[in-house]
Amino acid sequence: MSAALRSKGEIVLTVASSEITALLIPGGRTTHSRFCIPLNVDEFSTCIIVPKSSLALLIQKAKLIIWDEAPMMHKHCFKAVDRTLKDILKSVDEKNKHILFSGKVVFDGDFRQIQPLIPKGTRTKVVHATINSSVLWNFCEVLTLSKNMRLLGGASSADVEQRRLFSKWVLGVGDGEIGDDNDDDLELDIPSDLLIPNSSYPLASIVESTYPQLLQNMNDIMYFQNRVILAPKNSIVDTINDYMLDLISW
Repeated sequence: MSAALRSKGEIVLTVASSEITALLIPGGRTTHSRFCIPLNVDEFSTCIIVPKSSLALLIQKAKLIIWDEAPMMHKHCFKAVDRTLKDILKSVDEKNKHILFSGKVVFDGDFRQIQPLIPKGTRTKVVHATINSSVLWNFCEVLTLSKNMRLLGGASSADVEQRRLFSKWVLGVGDGEIGDDNDDDLELDIPSDLLIPNSSYPLASIVESTYPQLLQNMNDIMYFQNRVILAPKNSIVDTINDYMLDLISW
């Protein structure tokens, strides 16, 4: 959508709820940076954008605003942006002044990912803070993607079925359709082909499973492009990196 409109000379603003995601988007900015959303936002907040400023004029000229990772943001942020957009555009767009976000915004995101961060908040408070708990959600049109292009891209015919089953299992975990729910805990069985057998040194087992014959493939670029180890904490990343560097240094 962004490329199509920009190819016609239109202005498209691409923003994201997190800084990491914003860095991956061409010309991306965080929503707080682009719209000057207050850090301590509440239901009465507005964005700190001066009328007729360069930012206000940019928003007026923008044909479309794409907001990625929208479910991560507190619902009050959307209300603040909606209120500000209507205030900025009311003098130049009488036709859309009563339309949600003046008809300029497309949200993107996955509700299976990180929800709004509520300090010491209960599950009820977190759910109540999400965008689909906002009164604005009733005026949004929801479109659902049905094909995982990233998962199937470049896959051989022999891998398609295996990847489809894996994708179905991951979505089932995200939707809570797999495993036994026990109040705050969810127990589920992980398919055996996704597990690494127990060993006395788990780190070595993970590296060997992900990077078999590492030293023999050091000069193969594709070998490293097709493999990655994901870790939840930077400290674990450092431990893995140190271990692998020690292997290479031999």
